[in-house]
Amino acid sequence: MDRPGWAARTDNIVIVDPAAERLLWVPRDLWCERIQNRVNTAFARAGHRGLIDALAEHDLIVQNSVCLCRDAVEYALADVEVTVPVDREQTYWYPLVPHGRIQDGRKVIRFSPPAEKLRGERIHQWIGARFGYGWAATDFDRIANQQTLLKCLWDDFDFGRVVENPDWVSASSPEAYDDLRSARPSWPFDTFSNVYPRTIAGKSVLVDLQYVSRARRFWWWLAAWLNALRKRARLASRASS
Repeated sequence: MDRPGWAARTDNIVIVDPAAERLLWVPRDLWCERIQNRVNTAFARAGHRGLIDALAEHDLIVQNSVCLCRDAVEYALADVEVTVPVDREQTYWYPLVPHGRIQDGRKVIRFSPPAEKLRGERIHQWIGARFGYGWAATDFDRIANQQTLLKCLWDDFDFGRVVENPDWVSASSPEAYDDLRSARPSWPFDTFSNVYPRTIAGKSVLVDLQYVSRARRFWWWLAAWLNALRKRARLASRASS
């Protein structure tokens, strides 16, 4: 959950797929017609069944789910110190306090190459910051940071600490833990990125490309290609200066 309690949003959704031997991140803004909202609201609305059905709308078939309170993650990471590689300068707006809202006050945070040592609030900034300062950050940038952190933690972190307090964990069934235990660091980390950005009911969301017309897909691809060219040009200009 992105905030304490069970009524908040499930902003960090990862599918453990033992058959394909992969971990698949699902962006929080994925639009679900069934609930007329983002996928990250499905659990708060209808629990595990609601989340499982929302994912199935996008052919993401899961049998079980485990949801962690934010308290569980903060407890497990409380005394962790980890160094993560940073391939480019990342600057974000961030709430003045980890549990605060960015509209109530914000500060600039920065992660600089080649690496950052993270502890306490800096870990939460690394996995949670998503409002770019001077650049258009997306949920995919945040997901990439989460994947980097998990790879760096895998060998030494005691993942059992996350589920020590049963009040902070909700599972659809005991079998859900079997799939979690099967995950291995050698599995590829993928992201559900076959999406198209749109505004629906005043919300910036991501629509599954299978529901987007061919013409709209072409213009989206062209815009993405042009943006990539501009980004390369900016990076080349910075390097030369």
